[in-house]
Amino acid sequence: MGGAGDGGRTVSTLFKYLDVSLLPPFEDAFVGTIRPGISDERELLIAVADALRFPSYFGENYNALYDCLRDLQWIDTRMVVLVHVDLPQISADGLKVYLEILRDSASDWEFDAERELVVVFDASKEGLIERALGLEGMTMPAGHFKGS
Repeated sequence: MGGAGDGGRTVSTLFKYLDVSLLPPFEDAFVGTIRPGISDERELLIAVADALRFPSYFGENYNALYDCLRDLQWIDTRMVVLVHVDLPQISADGLKVYLEILRDSASDWEFDAERELVVVFDASKEGLIERALGLEGMTMPAGHFKGS
C-alpha cells in the first residue's frame, strides 16, 4: 500500500488524465462515472457513493468517503475505476479535500495485490487539479488524508 516509497510522486502519476469522450475500455474493471454538473459537496458525495455502489452505511461526509475508498470489498473486481467527466463545481476548499482523498486513496492501493483504484479525469483538467491541490510544478510527498 502506498506510503514510504511514494516520495517525489506527482499527482499526474496517481491520477489518469485522458480524453473521457474517447475513454478506452478497462477490461476486468468496475467502472463508476461521476456525472457532470455537480454543484455542492453533498451532491458530490452521493454521486461517488452511487457510482461506486457504496454500502448503505456510507455517512455522506469526507471521512466516510475516505473509509469507503479504502475498503471497496463489496466490488468483486481488482481494478476499480472512477471517471470524472468534469470537475465538481464546489468550493475551492471542498475540491482540494476531495482531490486529496482521491489522491491518498489511489496511493494507498497502489502497491496492493488485492485492489487498484484508478482515478480518471479529462486531460483538459490536469492544470486545474494541480492548482487546486497547490501542486502546480511541484512533486507530491507521500501522505495520508487526516480528515476534514
